[in-house]
Amino acid sequence: MPSPDPSTRYAWPPSVAGFDMPSPAPAGGGDPEPLMLALLNGRPDHFWIEAFASEVDAFRSQHQLREVRLDTRGVVVGGSAQQLRSLTTELRNFVHRVSRISLQRRVMERLSSGMASGAAATENAAARRDVDLVARMPAMASILEEVSRSTGMRFATVARVSDTRWTACAVYDTIDFGLRPGEDLALETTICNEIRKHGHTVVFNHASTHPRFTHHPTPALYGFEAYISVPIYMADGRFFGTLCAVDPQPRELDQATVQILEKFARAIGTELDRAERLFAHDDDRDDAAHAPAA
Repeated sequence: MPSPDPSTRYAWPPSVAGFDMPSPAPAGGGDPEPLMLALLNGRPDHFWIEAFASEVDAFRSQHQLREVRLDTRGVVVGGSAQQLRSLTTELRNFVHRVSRISLQRRVMERLSSGMASGAAATENAAARRDVDLVARMPAMASILEEVSRSTGMRFATVARVSDTRWTACAVYDTIDFGLRPGEDLALETTICNEIRKHGHTVVFNHASTHPRFTHHPTPALYGFEAYISVPIYMADGRFFGTLCAVDPQPRELDQATVQILEKFARAIGTELDRAERLFAHDDDRDDAAHAPAA
């Protein structure tokens, strides 16, 4: 899942930079209740605005707020002073949720707009094939469950990571992270994209206190504190993707646990090779069966 020094080349969705809560309007004014402003650190694009529109009514109703709207500075929320003072964490999480939804919309448009190109069609076919390869591995569900048990992290996945796409191939999820096999995250927002380049395991127990990841946008965007991602390689040295686990709460991973996951990643690479050979054999047999008689 991005680079420790996120680049301005990718337009990251906005997050909350701070809060401003003006004093209530004077007696006799038209608006007796205060307004809280969640200041955004970037300008929302149309994907973000559409996602905000789809989610805002449920958020307003859930917290019984008078209004929730966008203005040029950020998200404006109206309600009682007591409501607003207790709402900062929920509002920050709401903005992150909108950002995640907007990224999914961006990914879907990118995939659909690229369908016509030969390169995109080839990549889409390769992604579908690799998701199928992982689905053919009978031990995968048990591996991900054991990864979750060993790390204490409640979301685990095997991801296919190319130079253009991040795709979930298998998922173990007890926190309703909301990602299913075959679904994509925006590649540029994933730390796995950096692992694809340097080839090393990345692990941290508590993003909020980590010297490198405390200011990194990915943990905040996807709502996790603990993270581990291990590269998966095929027998011929090809990089396939990563074995990842995350959790919204801090965890304490020792070196022995990291080594367990690295062993699992090597086993997955071995099984992927076997599944790939079987897949190729099945294709050859199908081609032979459909070949015209001499």
